[in-house]
Amino acid sequence: MDYFWLKQDDRYTDVPVLEQVRSKVDTRDIRWRSAHKIPDPIVFYVKAGPESEFLDVMDRQLYLVSEKLKQVLAMYEPDAWFKYTPLLDLKGRQQKHYFLPIFPEDMVLSLSSEWSPDRSIVKKPILWEEKLKGKKIVRVQESDSPLVAVRLDVAESILRRDFAGVRLEKANVE
Repeated sequence: MDYFWLKQDDRYTDVPVLEQVRSKVDTRDIRWRSAHKIPDPIVFYVKAGPESEFLDVMDRQLYLVSEKLKQVLAMYEPDAWFKYTPLLDLKGRQQKHYFLPIFPEDMVLSLSSEWSPDRSIVKKPILWEEKLKGKKIVRVQESDSPLVAVRLDVAESILRRDFAGVRLEKANVE
């Protein structure tokens, strides 16, 4: 079965920057077992220019998805939690509705995956097909930073819609 990494498209460089992330969210709590510690909603002020683009996936500071993408992901993973995360651009006088997704996690990385020397960053993630068990959406438990894999049918569903800034990168599976 084919899987894809769901990421922010790197070609978009002018995206809003969240302010005071560390004071509002302990990123260690963005896990299935401790998500209850995260407030809902989490309001963030953002720095954005007149040309900044609010993408459907923003993963530079926190892994956030737009309301439109959340609806698609929730269809495929009904057990996911979505913490409401409005983004407020005071200078541009706009508010955008985003969600912090908390997907079920599993230890799905193959032993062939490549890590940084201190094992804090997965340099080359390789999924272990046997452990995926046909999951539609999974967050890699072994990674501190969010690594979200979606099955081919989910990826196709995303591609059929008009999303901005979504990158689906084929995952290596063994």
